[in-house]
Amino acid sequence: MSILKKDIKFNNGLSIPQMGLGTYKLTNKEEIVESIHAALKTGYRHIDTAVIYKNQKLVGEAIKSSGVRREDIFITSKIWNDSHGYNESKQEIDLILKELDVEYIDLILVHWPTPKRLECWKALEEAVQEGKVKSIGVSNFLIEHLEELLKVAKIKPVINQFELHPALTCKKLVNYCNANDIVVESWGTLIRGKCFEIDQIKELAKKYQKSEAQVCLKWAQKNNFVIIPKSSSQKRVIENANIDDFDLTTQDLELLATIVEQRDGPDPANFDF
Repeated sequence: MSILKKDIKFNNGLSIPQMGLGTYKLTNKEEIVESIHAALKTGYRHIDTAVIYKNQKLVGEAIKSSGVRREDIFITSKIWNDSHGYNESKQEIDLILKELDVEYIDLILVHWPTPKRLECWKALEEAVQEGKVKSIGVSNFLIEHLEELLKVAKIKPVINQFELHPALTCKKLVNYCNANDIVVESWGTLIRGKCFEIDQIKELAKKYQKSEAQVCLKWAQKNNFVIIPKSSSQKRVIENANIDDFDLTTQDLELLATIVEQRDGPDPANFDF
């Protein structure tokens, strides 16, 4: 099955397209329109944004002008750290709806595990009951954060989005999420471009006549992770989805496992909130 046709089921019975378009650091109107229109034309049906990206209004406008029906597009957003208080979270949920100019959001995440994360979760649960949000999840949560949340949550998180790539496999966290029926979503799958510098990835790219980015995305696909690569280039948006015509062998995966571990983004265990 083409990755653009593959959905991954949530624990609430709903599902998410495995392949999505990330919009982090996309703030130029022309770039956003070109990227989103190219993605939707190619067959993407999942767009990932966040309040802190400061592009939700432009993302919403690009979706509307694409010609693809709203109900056919899965939209993810996230509540930023300074709005995790209960009242602030409720206000931010309404802001997300307003900026994207939609009646509901498919998925909203708690962006980082701040000290007020449980207050934010309560507001998200109420938003589900009010019909403003279809599904709720978390981002950058470690096992201890998930354990704390699961003890008090009335609605179980459907997904955990965190830095995850061949150089940072997070096996314990991935296994915990799988065991608790929480979908795993990878951000930074391309190691923020550093994949082009890693010998093991370069070797497999040459072997399969694919780009280093495609090798990383294939790795994530094989692990059944949701992936949201970002690109402002129409060519790259199309290329990132073109990973159905090759596969990684057991030996290939063993080679990737020899990459020295490196975290490119902030560490959730030592994040300055």
